[in-house]
Amino acid sequence: MTTHPGPADTGPAAFLRRRTGLIIPLLLLVTGVVLGAGTLTMEVPANVASPGPRMFPTVVAVACLVFAVLLGADVLRRPEPERVAAPADPGAAQAADDTAPTDGAGRTRSNHRALAGLVGTIAAFIALLVPLGWLLSGALLFWGVARALGSRRPVFDLFLSTAISSTVQLAFSAGLGLNLPPGILAGVL
Repeated sequence: MTTHPGPADTGPAAFLRRRTGLIIPLLLLVTGVVLGAGTLTMEVPANVASPGPRMFPTVVAVACLVFAVLLGADVLRRPEPERVAAPADPGAAQAADDTAPTDGAGRTRSNHRALAGLVGTIAAFIALLVPLGWLLSGALLFWGVARALGSRRPVFDLFLSTAISSTVQLAFSAGLGLNLPPGILAGVL
């Protein structure tokens, strides 16, 4: 059975309904532009050695802009399938196509538990950064994100998180000459 698009199936709303994935490229674009503008207006002392404090923010801003363009082009080329993007009216979906799933199998679902775990982990990281220091709070951050995203190997995640946090600590202190907050390990680091 062939259905012709009705008035609700055309126009900007119908175009955007199948392209809700453009939200992430838009956020990346805004992040890249704001970071780029902040980098360009950054006051840098004249005696700063190369590469200077503008290098890393510039790399991140360019990466945000490149990924925003690439992701945006991908979403525009391959929009969401109609069954996923259709409004939540099960009667209309059934009438238009008898093979449409009626149990909601084609609908996108949110993982509220993972989102709550991520938000809780980031909040704990922010609260514990100064008292615990980067090494411990960073390890907690990486471990909590891995657990929230579904990892079921807590001991392995603990060792990996500590290794990543230590690598970042070494990169900042030895490589860039910047000190991350030492926290309770002030005499050790």
